[in-house]
Amino acid sequence: MPWLIAGSVALLWLAWTFGPWLRRGASTNHTEIHGEVVTSIQEIECAHPPERIAQIYLRRVARLGGFLLWQTWFSESGSSVRFFLLPLIRFGALRREADRETLTIGNGLFSRHGGTLAFVRKGGHVRIELRGFKPRLVMLIYRWIQLPVHITTCRSFLAWLSRRSR
Repeated sequence: MPWLIAGSVALLWLAWTFGPWLRRGASTNHTEIHGEVVTSIQEIECAHPPERIAQIYLRRVARLGGFLLWQTWFSESGSSVRFFLLPLIRFGALRREADRETLTIGNGLFSRHGGTLAFVRKGGHVRIELRGFKPRLVMLIYRWIQLPVHITTCRSFLAWLSRRSR
């Protein structure tokens, strides 16, 4: 009987953790890998997108990472995604333009310096662009582990943002 209770609790915890990842909405996904550099773009319709998408994204990613036990830290001068105290991915200072917020990618456990993560609001759409990303993982492992997590996280966030802005 204790195993049944423990198993039920574990299943509920997994459902609570992965539930947001499964709600993708009507987003589009475009991903290219050239050598060791990755470009991944996700986009969704969003009637009234907020102005500070990068900050909202990093706060929301922490909620989506419950099962993976990651935390995020956001600041205008630099941000990061961490596993306990280990920085998985670091970002440089946030650059704001009229319709775009851009974070440069720095060294971390899962990333090498170079590339950008941009949040674009344009014509009733919101787009997350990962350009020039250089993973530390071997590309074969990256394609099977880190890339699906990135795509699912972005698509889930965009679906949540679209529902929230109605």
